[in-house]
Amino acid sequence: MDLLTDTLFKALFDTPVPRVILKADVPDFTILDYNRSYELATHTIGKNIRGKSLWEIYAPEQAVGEGSTVLPDALTRAVINRETVYMPPFHYDIPSAVPGEMITSWWELEIVYIPAKGNQEACLLTTTYNITERIISKQSLDEGLNRELQMGRELAVINEELSASNEELTSANEEITVSNEELSVANEELAMLNDELGMMNEELMHSQLNLQSLYAELEQRIDDRTRELAESEQQFRQLAESIIQMVWITDDKGIPIYYNRRWHDFAGHLDPEQGEADWYRVFHPDDADRVRAVWMRSLETGEPYELEYRLRNLRGEYIWILGRAAPYRDKDGRITRWFGTCTDINDLKLAEQRKDDFISIASHELKTPVTSLRASLQLLNKYKYNEDAKKLIPALVDQACRSSDRVSRLIDDLLNVGKLNQGQLQLNKKRFKLSDIIDECCGYVQLAGEHQIITSGNTTLEVYADAGRIDQVMVNLINNAVKYSAPGEEVRVTIDQEEHAVKVSVTDKGQGIPPEKLPHLFDRYYKVEAEGAKYSGLGLGLYISAEIIRKHDGEIGVESEPGKGSTFWFTLPIQNFDTPQRFK
Repeated sequence: MDLLTDTLFKALFDTPVPRVILKADVPDFTILDYNRSYELATHTIGKNIRGKSLWEIYAPEQAVGEGSTVLPDALTRAVINRETVYMPPFHYDIPSAVPGEMITSWWELEIVYIPAKGNQEACLLTTTYNITERIISKQSLDEGLNRELQMGRELAVINEELSASNEELTSANEEITVSNEELSVANEELAMLNDELGMMNEELMHSQLNLQSLYAELEQRIDDRTRELAESEQQFRQLAESIIQMVWITDDKGIPIYYNRRWHDFAGHLDPEQGEADWYRVFHPDDADRVRAVWMRSLETGEPYELEYRLRNLRGEYIWILGRAAPYRDKDGRITRWFGTCTDINDLKLAEQRKDDFISIASHELKTPVTSLRASLQLLNKYKYNEDAKKLIPALVDQACRSSDRVSRLIDDLLNVGKLNQGQLQLNKKRFKLSDIIDECCGYVQLAGEHQIITSGNTTLEVYADAGRIDQVMVNLINNAVKYSAPGEEVRVTIDQEEHAVKVSVTDKGQGIPPEKLPHLFDRYYKVEAEGAKYSGLGLGLYISAEIIRKHDGEIGVESEPGKGSTFWFTLPIQNFDTPQRFK
């Protein structure tokens, strides 16, 4: 069963308490598994009873007592109501190890319903207590008390008969006065003794009743406390297994005694017998000594601790963790346990690193065009009245415009990322021809004369989309194609109609992209640096383009081979144009 693969459940199942797992198949209750204690309690050592009906092993028609009725009812009620059922003592005889013989048996049962989960079927965890000796002892005690009561009644009858005999003797021997008086005195003394014996018998009966009451109360207290401890342990384990943090417990000396499932899923099994050696092997070498020093100080002072460090998971990766630990003290203030948690903060650490990297990149990328723009304006201001330097003014103006455009693009990228993060990027859709947008955004490249843009395919196709946003995507893809292509290389733009979509492809003959970098191209802040070359930008263009296409319910992708160029493509769905709408 899947349950027995659970370490905590297996440990609970293999305790000295007899336990059996029954399939919830009313009315058969097929036996799925049982522990060694159950075999000893039910005399089934050496018999394989797994897969058999409970009633095939313990036939109700052979059992003596009320158990043949109440046991099936209790099992059925646990399944139907999906609840835990506790059965008070009941009589149910079972077969002995000797074939054909039955053993008088008394039982107490706790039936816990375990619902189905994944591939695991619903079942019943039954804890079985054989209380035959306790019941027989109680019956023997009751029989002794009854015998004493019977003896008291017989003694009272004898006393009455003796008194009658004394009266007859007194009447018959009136002449023997002295003898009668002596006999009378003896009778009185005997009556006093009888009274004392009666009082002693009564006190003994009261003592026996008080003893029985105390025994029953003590037994109930023990049962209640045992049940409370079991429930408390079960509640703790359920809580520890349900939270997202890794949970661990050590003794007062810091030796680990428990890890929850999330710890095992993260770091695997640690051997408690290895102590610190096995525990510290999962720490990053740069953190192990620091963590150990803090932990030793907490063990010495009893103070809780909280610190960040890296742990190695089963894949061999070091993950940032926030570790916390606090002591548990008994009623005398002594530390008996340490409870600790490990929380995965790796994403937070990576986000902080990305934020720092982004600030550094943005500062650098903005500083370059701003410096260039400032220099151009300073030169323009210097030569504005110089007739000989007027021929420099067009070049300076062109340089200032390019720097201004670059600053504008960087700011637009930052603003678009902010809108995407806040879900505020709006789409103003309308019907337009894709080739018109492509011609407009390619115009400035054609004017520069360094690259030729060739548009082919079905140039009459129309789409229902946000023209401004699609223009932004096209500008980004064509800019990238031009940036990574040698001067004079042509860039091809192809428009194709697929079954339910329009596909636009931008192909260059540049240096291509290594396969290992393709999955990350549309990630935020990701930049592809070529060998021997460094390109400007924030690494946001493809990320923003991908988000724009996804908001249009389209797809975006790339195909590339190093040394042969790249093809970036996106699709837009073909929709009904009858009812234009404004989309977010």
